[in-house]
Formats: sequence, C-alpha cells, structure tokens
Amino acid sequence: MAVYDRNATTFRPLLPEPIDQGDPFLLEAPSASGAMHRFYVYATGPDPENGWAFPLYGSDDLSTWRRIGMSLQSDRTGSHWAPCVRYVPALARPWVMLYSSAVGFRDEGHIGHTLRRADAERPEGPFVESGEVLTPDLDFAIDADVYRMPDGGLRVAYAMDFVEDEPYGTGIVEAPISDDLTTITGERRLLARPQFDWHVYDAARVMPWKTIPGIDWSRRAVRWHTVEAPVGGIVSPGGRPVYLYSGGCFFGFYAVGALVEENGVLHDVTDGEHNFVVRPEPVAGFFGPGHCSYLRVEGEGDLIMLHARFGSADSLRQMCLGRLVWTDGDLPTAIPYEG
Repeated sequence: MAVYDRNATTFRPLLPEPIDQGDPFLLEAPSASGAMHRFYVYATGPDPENGWAFPLYGSDDLSTWRRIGMSLQSDRTGSHWAPCVRYVPALARPWVMLYSSAVGFRDEGHIGHTLRRADAERPEGPFVESGEVLTPDLDFAIDADVYRMPDGGLRVAYAMDFVEDEPYGTGIVEAPISDDLTTITGERRLLARPQFDWHVYDAARVMPWKTIPGIDWSRRAVRWHTVEAPVGGIVSPGGRPVYLYSGGCFFGFYAVGALVEENGVLHDVTDGEHNFVVRPEPVAGFFGPGHCSYLRVEGEGDLIMLHARFGSADSLRQMCLGRLVWTDGDLPTAIPYEG
C-alpha cells in the first residue's frame, strides 16, 4: 500500500475526517450577504441520517476549515448526491441548492436519480426542499453545476445516461435554466459522451433496473462508461470556452479531464495519455481524484475543489483544493493549493 506523503508536492486533504467528503462544492459568500464565513464547501457525505444530508464546512482563508454540520433537511429515503449552491439575492430564501436524490439506499443508491431544488435563508442552512424536480423526463440525472455564459445567460450542466446506442454510459449536457433555478427552460445541448478507454466504469456491468434496447440482463452485461460531474463557465486565457469533467470509475481509476471549444465545437483533449487536469498519483498515495467545482477568487485566481482518496485506493474520499493553471498550449491543469 502506498503511503500518502503530506510533505510531497501534491494534493492534501483539507480537513481529514472519518466520513466521506465526496463531490465537494466550493462557494464564496458575498460580503454583504451576512454569511458566517467567506467560503463554504458542501459535500455528498454519507447517506442521510435522521433526515439530514450534505456535510458543510466553512473557512475564511481557504486553508483553515471547520465542520459546521449538515446542510439539507430532507425526508427522502434515498441516497443524496452532489450538492451545488448559488446565492440568488432577489429571492426571499436566497441560497439555492441543486442536488440529486435516488429511490433508495445502498444497492438502490444508483437508481432513479433526479435533479431537485432546495433553498435556505443562510448559507449554513437548513436547506429545505422547495418541491421542484428539474429533470422529470429522465430516469437518471446527477451532478448539477450552474454558471453564467459570456453572453449573460444562465446554464445548468449535469450528467445523464445514454442507452440508445453504444458506447453505453453516462455523459454530460447543458441547458438554460431560470434565474430562480426552478425550471430548465430550453433544450439540452450535448457536451460529451464517453469515447476513451479511461472512461470505462465497468467492462461488464449488469443493471437490471435499467432498460436498454436489445439487452436481456439475464443473458449479458454491458461495457458501461462514465463521463460526469461537468464544470462550466470557464474561459481560457486564449478566450476559449472550457469545461471540466470527471471520468472512469469513482472507486477505481478516476480523474479529471477537459473539453475545449473551437468554433462552436467541443473537443475532448484528455485521451487517456495526454492533458489530464488531475490524475491519480499512486506512488504518492493519491487515488481517485475527481468531481471538482470551480471558483474564481479575487487575489487567488482560478481554484478547483475536488475529492480524492489518500493513502489507499479504498479510503474515504476527502476534499482537497487546487489551483487551475494553464499550459503554453492554453489547456487547463491543476496544481496543489499552497495558500
């Protein structure tokens, strides 16, 4: 087993805890909002217990963090994944969370995820479900990210399944969304479907809860791929729109890749050999990095918050912080945040 070297020039867990800190979403609170802290991180964490989900962390300097508690109050009995929070000052409850919820726990924790909305009076919560389901037409939708486009339009990107043709698996899309984050207001645009070997989640996956044309689950499995956790609203120094995503298997090989737009066409520049934004470093005890969020902070530049497994490939996911920097070829890559 590789031993994670805290003194190495690599990523470090920000606040190690004996709970999962997967899918961390980094938020900066506006100074006039009355928030307790300048920065917050909302994480997937364990399945809801006693009606509460999503561990919440706060910091004033990005280096020193404290656990605040749980942020979402929910009576839903399914797994809750990947919170995304925005401040919408025009609303009476201005802190809005988008997240996904499944039909159940454990073996059913991957089934029936829909994007849902909750809101709160303060960034610390409690967030309470407001009743909207943003993806009622889909049997699986996760990993919302909300951002402004250069033209001022608001978009939401998320992951959904594609089963009409191969490669079977999860891909990412974006769509316009209302300013109050209650409704997806237009058609989905495809951002990316899997295409490289490193995108494989399971080479022989059986999913009896999912209907795939021509597939009899009693007789065969499918080669299932995953491209998920889209991050939008990024523009390179050269002026090109960029999206980050995570791919592979979250408990196996998992990493962050990038899409770069040229003349309205998105190109996946991370082919499995080149141009990873973040990839595992097993020799350093750094495994499964992925599901990042992006934030531009005055005086700090472009930051990404991600999770990784430290010390062993089966350890709990812990949040860590990086700087998003740019190569000479105008491509994104991440380095550890050193304060």
